[in-house]
Amino acid sequence: MISLPRKPITFAEYMARCLYDPDHGYYTSGRQVFGPTGDFYTSAHTHPLFAEILTDAFVDLLRNLGSGPFQLVELGPGDRSLARSIRSYLERTHPSVAVNLEYIPVDVREALPEQIRGIVFSNELFDALPVHRVRVRNRRLRELYVQGDETGRICETEGPVSDDRIPAYLKVGFGRRHEGWEYEVNLRMVECLEALNRRIRQAYVFTIDYGFLREEYGRVDRAAGTLLSYSGHQVVDNPYLSPGEQDLTAHVNFTVMIETGRAMGWADQGLISQRRFMQDAGLAQRLMRAEQSFQDLNADRVTELLQLKRLLEPGGISDVMRVLVQEVRV
Repeated sequence: MISLPRKPITFAEYMARCLYDPDHGYYTSGRQVFGPTGDFYTSAHTHPLFAEILTDAFVDLLRNLGSGPFQLVELGPGDRSLARSIRSYLERTHPSVAVNLEYIPVDVREALPEQIRGIVFSNELFDALPVHRVRVRNRRLRELYVQGDETGRICETEGPVSDDRIPAYLKVGFGRRHEGWEYEVNLRMVECLEALNRRIRQAYVFTIDYGFLREEYGRVDRAAGTLLSYSGHQVVDNPYLSPGEQDLTAHVNFTVMIETGRAMGWADQGLISQRRFMQDAGLAQRLMRAEQSFQDLNADRVTELLQLKRLLEPGGISDVMRVLVQEVRV
């Protein structure tokens, strides 16, 4: 269990402790968080087709960078299941690329390689970075702070904004601010992109996550923001319940990600849904090949078919997740 100080800390610090405390953090304590026995699925845990399409996309992008060697840097690799699938498929189908591609996993608390040339990718990383939470009250910004009391109960208080970058982030990411609404500010995401920019010689940054653009945010009522908690594949409406034992996540502000990249000279290919990404990569033809393998149905094939259905069902993970590719040249 995560313990909290009696003095107020930002929600970002609280979230960082809950998720990444070395001994008791949700992602760092060794608990099973992915798959049927965990709290949620990612695309990497649904069907091998996702990793195959991703790998072929990486190979196509690497062709634009000239000759190797290259690096394949995964941010927030989790249980490494996606990397294992990518490397296995790469060795079978693109062996000449595989021998010139070094895989480098980088966990949230680890340093990036000093120089990067190749592909930097992440799958549901940025939504799990600690966020500040702010509220508009009487047209002024107030930040939400967290502290423990003498009984161990977690209390939420308001105070002045803790970081001068927060108002600028809100202006870029949300435009108009609504009275009484709460907003998440992911400064760690901005810092990560800036750190990548200092280390990249020539690379594509490939982000898969769920979130929104600025013009999309206000189309529905998000007065409580986008912060969510997950436990046992169920949404929990209290982020202070069992700290360190449930997932905390907030939607990615893709407008901030895109504009941060552009300010550093990055070129982006436009934000698309994961379904659109897979369709552009020949999803129909791949499905036809997959169907041929289902002709002799056994228990393993039935399981694989159900996993494929989860990946492609309307309104499911492939419609929720979005893909952004940014090109970085120095």
